[in-house]
Amino acid sequence: MTTLEYPGPAAEWLHALPLGNGRLGAMCWGGSAARIDLNHEGVWSGPPDGDAESPGGTDREARQLLARARDAATSGRGHEATEPLQALQAPYAQAFLPLGTLEVVSPDGGPGRRSLDLRTGTHTWTHAGSRMGGRARTVVSAVDDVLLHVVDRASPEPVEVRLTSPLHELHRELRPEGIEVWLRAPSDVAPGHEPDFPAATWGPGAVEACVVVGWRRHGDRWVLALAVETTYDGPGSAPRGAAGELADRARTRVGRVLAEDPAEVLRRHEAEHTGLFDRCGVKVGEPGPDARDGRGDVGDRGDVGGREPARTLEERLASARTAPGRVLEADPGLAGALLDHARYLLMSSSRGCRLPATLQGLWNLDMQPPWSSSYTLNINTEMNYWPAEVLGLPETVQPLEDLVVALASSGRATARRLGAEGWAAHHNSDAWAFASSVGAGHGDPAWAFWPMGGLWLVRHLVERVRFGSVDDDHVRDVVWPVLRDAAEFALSWLVRLPDGSWGTAPSTSPENTFVDAQGRAVAVSWSSAMDRALVRDVLRSVVELAPRVGADAADLAGRAAVVLPNLPGVLVATDGRVQEWGQEEPESDPHHRHVSHLYPLFPGDEALTATEEAAMAASLERRGDDSSGWSLAWKVALWARLHRPDRVSDLLDLVFRDATGVRGQWAGGLYRNLFAAHPPFQIDGNLGYAAALAECLLQSHRGYVELLPALPTELASGSAHGLVARPGLVVDLDWADGDLVRAVVRPRSLAPEAVEGRTVVLRWRGREVRRRLTSDPVVVGPPDFAA
Repeated sequence: MTTLEYPGPAAEWLHALPLGNGRLGAMCWGGSAARIDLNHEGVWSGPPDGDAESPGGTDREARQLLARARDAATSGRGHEATEPLQALQAPYAQAFLPLGTLEVVSPDGGPGRRSLDLRTGTHTWTHAGSRMGGRARTVVSAVDDVLLHVVDRASPEPVEVRLTSPLHELHRELRPEGIEVWLRAPSDVAPGHEPDFPAATWGPGAVEACVVVGWRRHGDRWVLALAVETTYDGPGSAPRGAAGELADRARTRVGRVLAEDPAEVLRRHEAEHTGLFDRCGVKVGEPGPDARDGRGDVGDRGDVGGREPARTLEERLASARTAPGRVLEADPGLAGALLDHARYLLMSSSRGCRLPATLQGLWNLDMQPPWSSSYTLNINTEMNYWPAEVLGLPETVQPLEDLVVALASSGRATARRLGAEGWAAHHNSDAWAFASSVGAGHGDPAWAFWPMGGLWLVRHLVERVRFGSVDDDHVRDVVWPVLRDAAEFALSWLVRLPDGSWGTAPSTSPENTFVDAQGRAVAVSWSSAMDRALVRDVLRSVVELAPRVGADAADLAGRAAVVLPNLPGVLVATDGRVQEWGQEEPESDPHHRHVSHLYPLFPGDEALTATEEAAMAASLERRGDDSSGWSLAWKVALWARLHRPDRVSDLLDLVFRDATGVRGQWAGGLYRNLFAAHPPFQIDGNLGYAAALAECLLQSHRGYVELLPALPTELASGSAHGLVARPGLVVDLDWADGDLVRAVVRPRSLAPEAVEGRTVVLRWRGREVRRRLTSDPVVVGPPDFAA
C-alpha cells in the first residue's frame, strides 16, 4: 500500500503528512482551511562562525590540555580528563529552523479525507458531501522547484491566502493574486539543553529568505504556486546576497508554473517522483482485494481470501496492534508499507539539494527544535543513509558527500588543535560544517568529546564505490582526498599503548559511561571498541581503494598496512561480551541505547570469528530490546547480520508500536503519520528500519550475495524488486513459505561494464552457486542450490 489516508484534517504536527523535493519541505494538515507548514534546507541559524572561537587558548595551549586528558585516560584516572576536555569545548552547533506557515482558506467547508500517495508524492484533500465537492491536491515539485496547490471545481468566491513566519520579517508585499515576503533567520539559536543561553539572537549576517506566492484560475481549477530562495550558499560557505536580490528568481518560477496547465506541471512532477520511487520495493503477504481491484499492489495486504473490504493503513495498524501475537503476524504487509514510507522520506528530504537530511529530515516545526534538528555524527546522520544504496537511491547520498567534503576542510583546524594531521569532526555539525567539540565548557565528554565523526562519515563515500554508484574519476577526485586525510588523522591520533599495540586516548564510547573503582560514572578511557573499529575501517578502505587511485596512494596504503596488524580488533571480555573500552569496565547503564561497540558487525563488515559473533550476540542480549526508534533499527540490522530472524521478529514488534501509548525516555514506535519516535520524532528510526529490513532479505558485504539471510517467520511469503548488492548488482527476489522461489540478478545500469564478465557468488542457506555476469539477467532458484 503506497497511500496513507485519514479522515478529517490533522489535529497536530505529528499527524500532518510530509512533502518534499530535497530543498523545500511541507507538512500538510488538510481541511478546507488548509494549513501547510514550510521548511527550506537553507533556513538555519548562523552565520558560520561557531568554529571561530578558540576555547582552551592557542593551539599550543589546547594540546597541553589534551595531553593532560590523555595522561589521565591512559593512567586509569578517566574522571580527571573531564576538566581539560571541557576547557576545549566550543558552545554548540546551529539549528535547522522552520520557514513559516501557508494557510489556504476555502469557503467550501465541510468534512473530508486527506491522503498522501507515496508513489506520486501527492497530498490530496477530498471534500466529502460539501456543496461544491471536488478536491485539493498539493505537491512539492523537484522539477520546477515549487509547491503547487491545485483546487479542482473551485468556488468562484475568493480564496483567502495567509503566509506567516516565526522569522524576522524584512518586507511584505500584497498583490491581488500574490504575496511576497522577505525574512531573516536568527544569527544564533541555542539548543534546548542550554537554558542559560538566549533561545535566539538576532543580528546581521544571518540567512535571508524570499517567499513568493501566486495564484490564478485555470478553467474550473484554482491554482497556487509557492517558491523559496535563500541566501544559503552551501555547506561551510557564508550566506551570499540578500532576500531582495533573490526575489526575481522565485517570482520567475511562480509565474512560469502559473502560466501552464496545472495538469502538465503535475505530470512532470509525478514522472520524476515515480521514476525514483518505482526502482525498488518490498511486498509481503497474500494478495488482498485492494490488490485485485486496481487500488493497490499484490502483497499489500496480509489477509487471505479477499472477504474484507480494503482498509486504510491506519486501520490495518490499529487492527494488527490489538490482534493476538505480533503485529506482523496479523498483517505482514505492513513491513513493506513502512519500507516504502522510509524510501519516500529519504527521496523527499535528500535529492537535488545542498544539505543532507537532518535529525528530522526536511521537516521541523520548532524555533528551538530537539537537539537543534541538526547533524548528530555519532550514529544518527549516518543511519539516515544506511538504506540509500541497497534500496536504489544513490543520488540521495550526494548532499551527504557535499557536507563531508566541507567538513574535511573545516575539520583541519579541529585536527590541528588536537595535535593531529588531516581532518576531524566531533559529535555535532550543522549547515556550516561545524567540526569542533561542543558543550560550552560544561558538556559531558560522554557525548561532547568524540573526534571520530569524520571517520564514520567517510564510510558512506567508500560505500558509494563498493555499490558501483561512482566511477574511478570520482574516486580519485572526491572520495580519495577525503579518505586520505581522514586516514592521516587516524594515523596521527593513534598512540602506543604499554603492550606495544596502537590505540586511541583520550577515548569515549558514544554517550555511554562506566563505573570506576570509586563508584563514579566516567566517560573517558582509552581505545574504546568504537574508536578501534572506525580506525581499522578507514585504514582498510585506504588499502582497498589505493590501487584505483594509482602510485600517489602507495605510501599511505603502505603505512596503513603496517599499522593494521597492531591495532586490536574485537576484544571479548571475561563474561563473553564485547569489551566496550580499552579495559574491562562495568557499564553505568547495562541497557544503554547506543551499541557503538558492535560497529564491526553492522554497519561495519569485518570478518568475525565464531567467538566474536557470539560476543556480539551476548552484548545485544545484555543491552535488551526496548529502546528509542533508531536504536531498535540498529539492533534489527545487527541481529540480521547474525542470521537470527527470531530476534529480528522481537525487535520489529517494538518498531510497529503506537508511540503515543509508550512510556519512557527512550521508547520507540510510530506516531500517527508513521514518523518514528526517538522520542520525540527523529527520522533515523524510519530510515534505519528500511536498511535493517533490507539486511534481512539481502546481504553482500562478505564478497558474495546472500539471499534471505534472516527472514522472519511473519514475512514468510513475499517479493522484492530493485534491491542493490555490492559490487553493483540489482537483485529481485520471490519467496514463499520461507523458501526462495526465484532470484534474478543483473548488472546495475549505472556502470554495467564494471561488473559484466565477473563471476558472482550467490548463497542461500549455506549453499553457493557461481554465475558469470553478462548483459542478460542471472536467474536462480532452489534447484540451482541443490548440487
